[in-house]
Amino acid sequence: MRSGSLNKFLWCLTIVLNILSLILVFTYAPLEVTMGKVQKIFYYHVPSAITAYLLLSTAFFFSILYLWKGKPFFDVIAHAAVEVGWIFMTVVITTGPIWGRAAWGTWWVWEPRLTSFLVLWLMYSAYLLVRLFGERDSSTARIASVVAIIAFIDVPVVHMAIKWWGSVVHPKSIGLAPAMKVTFAFSALAVLSLGLAMLFTRCSLGFNSTKNSGELETR
Repeated sequence: MRSGSLNKFLWCLTIVLNILSLILVFTYAPLEVTMGKVQKIFYYHVPSAITAYLLLSTAFFFSILYLWKGKPFFDVIAHAAVEVGWIFMTVVITTGPIWGRAAWGTWWVWEPRLTSFLVLWLMYSAYLLVRLFGERDSSTARIASVVAIIAFIDVPVVHMAIKWWGSVVHPKSIGLAPAMKVTFAFSALAVLSLGLAMLFTRCSLGFNSTKNSGELETR
């Protein structure tokens, strides 16, 4: 299957999965007793965080490969993964306060998970600023790779924050009814598919741009 055909397939699959996911969220999953309709943000808030972590893990891995091998191919993937991952992080940091306002009565609390996630978002924002204002050369790519590797250290910190330091708002675990579990699993698959489709498209653009500029051959 050619890359163009694969890209179209991924987007078609993503659209179908997300339509079905939304149907499940709003017609199949029962209302949560305490929070009501606003709890349905959960079905995209948490999967967006999971997808972001996977994309940042991809960027971490390929940044290491780029520093080791120096091949622009690895840098293109790392750059694309951070860009797409940053979008999902932004979804998380935007939907979280909306959910929190209804659940906790406040938009924001300076507790470990929220604070560490904000730091994570800021560090990868710094990565994007390096790419935006730096030259399109190997020096900028190496600096960005170092930033991506250092920033990734905060990912396990965010994940373990509640276990290590506790939380006044985030529960350690969430009990879900069977219908909620099915809906969450389907939503997670739909969001992950969206992240994969976006990553594939962004990588294709990056490869084409790099090839046209001759960087793939000259670096």
